[in-house]
Amino acid sequence: MDQQTLLSSDASSGRLLLAAKVALAANHSGFEHCPCPKYLKAIVRALEEEPPPFDTVAYDRLYREASAEPQWMAVSLITNAEREGDGATRLWSLAACTETRGIKRQLKAHAVDESRHALLYLKMLDVVFGGSVDPAFRIDLMRLSPGYTVRQRLYPVPGSPYAKPVSLDDFVQMNIAEIRTTIHHIMQRTSLARHCPENKQHQIVSIQNSLLRDELKHVAYTAKIIEAAVTRLDSESVAHLFVRRFRDFNRITLEELDSNAFDCSVSCCAKRPWCRAKVDASSGLVSIQ
Repeated sequence: MDQQTLLSSDASSGRLLLAAKVALAANHSGFEHCPCPKYLKAIVRALEEEPPPFDTVAYDRLYREASAEPQWMAVSLITNAEREGDGATRLWSLAACTETRGIKRQLKAHAVDESRHALLYLKMLDVVFGGSVDPAFRIDLMRLSPGYTVRQRLYPVPGSPYAKPVSLDDFVQMNIAEIRTTIHHIMQRTSLARHCPENKQHQIVSIQNSLLRDELKHVAYTAKIIEAAVTRLDSESVAHLFVRRFRDFNRITLEELDSNAFDCSVSCCAKRPWCRAKVDASSGLVSIQ
């Protein structure tokens, strides 16, 4: 199994667990030697106790219906860019305040990836919906990315509640959020293909392949950190934490569906007024036919 297996899966196949396995297999020869068995066991238990609505046929259908509207799809790309940029600043602060060198390095790399992803979502907006964004608004959108680079010196973002050492709970939430983003990525591929001009499909696929590689990389590194923690802690406590965080994600997912939103996570929803007011984001968009 590889990324193509994940991309060709349908909504009834249980993409969440498959995404976790594909991510872990990316640097492994096969599932028979798949790492992180305790992590996967915790995921399976969480799926049994708190089955996620974002990994269902009904959710996939609702997304396809919403994304058929070009204006909605364009605003969704902007929301994705905002979410990635916001996630980057959170990760940057966590990295700055975390002492363990290896984990600090991984968090920083993750923050740089998210910062770049914000720009990639805006690039897809330009490619698929060229001319739909007011030029002045498009310049404003560039600020959604903090522009982090690997060479930059880490610092806690002023006023950030994430200016603290990273915790196991943080990694559990990151892991679930990255898997959920991967599921959204799969759904988004089909939707964007419907809107994208034929002669620009290759550009979109190239960007999407880069995004997917990064999302699966993030799933894998957080899973491995969680697995290492399980060996030091009570595995029952870690499994319970997964169940509790799945419950949080599920509750927010259902709340967001009331406003026809599919691209917010537990961390993003700390800024829920922006996420819920998607209509405000469309104020800078020219009518898309």
